[in-house]
Amino acid sequence: MSRFDPGKFARFPLLYLVALSALGLLLRWQMVSPLPINYRYFVHAHSHTAFMGWVYNALFLLMLQHFVAKENNGKLFRGCFIALQIGVLGMLGSFPFQGYGPVAIAFSTLHMAVTIAIAVSIFKVIRDDSSLAASFLRWALVYELISGVGPLMLGPLSAMGLKDSSFYSLSIYFFMHFQFNGWFVLACLAMLFRLLERSGWSLADTERKWLKYTLLYTVGPAYVMSALWTDLGDWKYLLAMATGVLQIVGVLLLLRFVWKHLKQNLPVPWARKCLQLGITLLTVKYFLQLAGSIPGIDSWVMANNGIIIAFIHLIFIGVVSFMLLGFYILGGWLHLNAMSKTGILVFFGGFAITEIALAALPSFSLVGLSAHFSYFETLVVAAAMLLIGSVLMALEVKRLQAQQAIF
Repeated sequence: MSRFDPGKFARFPLLYLVALSALGLLLRWQMVSPLPINYRYFVHAHSHTAFMGWVYNALFLLMLQHFVAKENNGKLFRGCFIALQIGVLGMLGSFPFQGYGPVAIAFSTLHMAVTIAIAVSIFKVIRDDSSLAASFLRWALVYELISGVGPLMLGPLSAMGLKDSSFYSLSIYFFMHFQFNGWFVLACLAMLFRLLERSGWSLADTERKWLKYTLLYTVGPAYVMSALWTDLGDWKYLLAMATGVLQIVGVLLLLRFVWKHLKQNLPVPWARKCLQLGITLLTVKYFLQLAGSIPGIDSWVMANNGIIIAFIHLIFIGVVSFMLLGFYILGGWLHLNAMSKTGILVFFGGFAITEIALAALPSFSLVGLSAHFSYFETLVVAAAMLLIGSVLMALEVKRLQAQQAIF
């Protein structure tokens, strides 16, 4: 049985990052000089390429590289990878023209079916692995599967005439919550723990339990943070804030357990900085979630779309994407030279400008001030930087070479 070498296909996720960055630039340009396109359809194409093209593909390859033995990595995963690309390319080609039409739904269903098969296969491979990394990966896969309930509810809700109801919105938030806070974040932490474990890092049983209780088991209750706008009574705030406090305890423990070890044992500065940036912004994420659970602040957040989009970008780009780039560098998949380093810096610059611009207007208005700058033009410049940075990085993705791999 021929082995499926993840390193040979490491370029694919970066190419999807280029595609979603280009779509992001197009969407930003619509606010400056509108083109004859359906904006919502292209938003769907952008988000699905981000979730399933860039992040899912990168995590799939990393799971195979670091959790699946070479002898178990054959025809099944090769076929799954091919099917994943058919699904992503089908969605990329159909969403801009029909939105959630029959063709796009068919390709998204194909992709979901393949991800279920992959999750089951990975579960079987790591079932006897008692490491902290494997525990986090198992829960990440569980939350990935749970997230699929959200999209499955949209069809029945639409058929029942509830497309404009709170149930429809909650189904979308259900999917996004368990994808971002469950699957994406926990899978990245699983890769981080695998990296640390291979360098001799370990935790006492009590420390492992604390991380599990505060970061793994709180993902489900934390969904209430996405439902604070509903009429569920005051208990929703108590649950949201209690969960938020536990998650902050967890991420502070994470910083205590891994920061010094990363600094001392990671020999590639660029990879270390990407991972440290991701962990730092993950800490910021948990503090912002707790703040957003306070009565009054939650309604302000929901009333300001820029804050919500900035928060989504904080997780997707700031936490997940930079951690993935760190793993790419350590695996030898992203060759470090002047071009790729420039790409990382430009990409970071685009991310930082986007976050500042999105948060500036609502934050200034909150304190009674006004911000005077070319808002949409600034976002276009930032989106162009993200695209340029992703292109420069994609050009330097190389096949994994054993002698180059550190992770």
